[in-house]
Amino acid sequence: MARPSKMRGISRIDSKNTHGWYVRVYANGGVFCSKLYSDRLYGGKEKALESAIKYRDHNQEVADKYKREGRNPNRKPLYKRAPKNNTTGQVGVNEVKAVLNGREVHYFQATWSENGVPQSKKFYISKKRSREKAMKEAIAYRQKMEKVVLKKFKAYVKEIEKKERDRIRLMNKEKM
Repeated sequence: MARPSKMRGISRIDSKNTHGWYVRVYANGGVFCSKLYSDRLYGGKEKALESAIKYRDHNQEVADKYKREGRNPNRKPLYKRAPKNNTTGQVGVNEVKAVLNGREVHYFQATWSENGVPQSKKFYISKKRSREKAMKEAIAYRQKMEKVVLKKFKAYVKEIEKKERDRIRLMNKEKM
């Protein structure tokens, strides 16, 4: 049975130490934001529910706007920490040893993401390029692409902020 629209994304939590309304706002196939509205902090069950509904409605509008315009500008475009299995010690650079068409290949791969699409570039180890040189080139390329992606990300955030300021300015003019 579907949850009534008034309660969509809002759940009641009554456990030993926690009593309140938990709000989740969904967008782009996942949780956009979430928050717990405690009965004690908001002055009772009803007031906590009122605040939860206001939070959900406001953030659903924000989530829908970002869904139309693409990604959430608060989400950073690059990872800061390398995964546990990373042997290079550099985020976005990994070493690959594989067999392709019966031939053993060994390379370093620089990876990054642009507009949500994974990208990569391979630096093969050969007689002409040592393991250390391939690794250094992959790291340098990843750092170069980080700068490019961050520059695009900052421009995107500025554009979104400008649109938001213009939208607010237009709303204020309409109220007058």
